[in-house]
Amino acid sequence: MSIAIFYVSAAIWAFLCALVAIVAGAAAGSRTSHWKRGLVGALVGTLFGVILSALSTFVGEVTFFLISLLPDPLDRLVPYFAGILLGVVAVALACLVVGLLEARSVPIVRRCVIVGALLGLVLSIGNSTVGYTVLFVLIPALKGAGFGSVSAVAVGSVLMIATVDLALAVVAFRFVRRRWPASLPATGAET
Repeated sequence: MSIAIFYVSAAIWAFLCALVAIVAGAAAGSRTSHWKRGLVGALVGTLFGVILSALSTFVGEVTFFLISLLPDPLDRLVPYFAGILLGVVAVALACLVVGLLEARSVPIVRRCVIVGALLGLVLSIGNSTVGYTVLFVLIPALKGAGFGSVSAVAVGSVLMIATVDLALAVVAFRFVRRRWPASLPATGAET
């Protein structure tokens, strides 16, 4: 694996987990800054990306084995679903860490993980759909039309994914802040 792919993978996971960690912290009614929550999410996401990159040979072999078991139309969907599953796992871990740092109560930690996992699922489906479409539809179409270099398409796809992720995170953040305000009343169940 090239070192560029290694760094890009870690950066993608860091960005995704940072966005979701900020939203999950808002669900906890946290008074800590968004920067701190984003930093925690980015650190967890980077660590996840580094571990995933280190295990890429193992993950690739498992994916190849699953692909070999499936018939032709379904074998292309394995990387799609694997990306969604890994995205949900990454953001759930980041939100678990944010919830544990925000409060020691089980309901708040559970709320962070649930909000994070749901938003992570939405973002992972969107990211995997764009990546799948670019990889299996757009790039082959460009190659068939005679365009040799598709790097601009790849860069444009990454920027589009980042913009969509950011927009969805802002919408989720506003919804969560309206539902659970920043100052939670202290109750016996959550203290």
